Amino acid sequence: MNKNFQKYFIISGIIAPILFSIQLTIIGFYHPNYNHITQYMSELGAINAPYTSIVNTGFSIGGILILLFSYGLYKELNDKKTMGKLIGSALVGISGLSFFLIGFFPCDPNCVNVSTIGIIHSYLSDVAQTPLIFAPLFLLPTFKKDKKWQTIYFYSIITIILGIIFFIIYKYYFFEGYTGLFQRISFGIPLFWVEIMGIKIYRLKNS
Repeated sequence: MNKNFQKYFIISGIIAPILFSIQLTIIGFYHPNYNHITQYMSELGAINAPYTSIVNTGFSIGGILILLFSYGLYKELNDKKTMGKLIGSALVGISGLSFFLIGFFPCDPNCVNVSTIGIIHSYLSDVAQTPLIFAPLFLLPTFKKDKKWQTIYFYSIITIILGIIFFIIYKYYFFEGYTGLFQRISFGIPLFWVEIMGIKIYRLKNS
């Protein structure tokens, strides 16, 4: 593969989490009476939201970037075609595909999903998040083999543990009134892992 294309695939993983963060922060600021602590992120892209087209386009673009990164991740990891490497990279790709599709299936008003599109949105949100939490688990053997990846190995273990904990807190409403906050933390943990992975690979390629 052309090295420039490969570089762009890796950069995609660096851009995607930043894109999500900037978009949600800015649109949340302009959305009337929106509260990042109490409200779902998807409410910014709800079918009746004032900036729904912008938000959902951003979700789809971010999804494409993560999907591209998943391929770059698979190609760049210094390991043979092991099953763990394949599964881990594929899970990142599944997450990216789900984020892409979310852009076409916005949630219902206030994200009380009763319509077919809204219900599909709910399932896609889980599929966008859950595979990304467990993707590092299948890559741990690859990281453990190479000293260059030792810090990522331990960081990935922490990511998995925190990802599971905050996913449970968010999904089971352990802290009512803070749904938006814990959703952001829950999604942010695995997305930040993507960011760190992208930066790590980019630095290794240019060292």
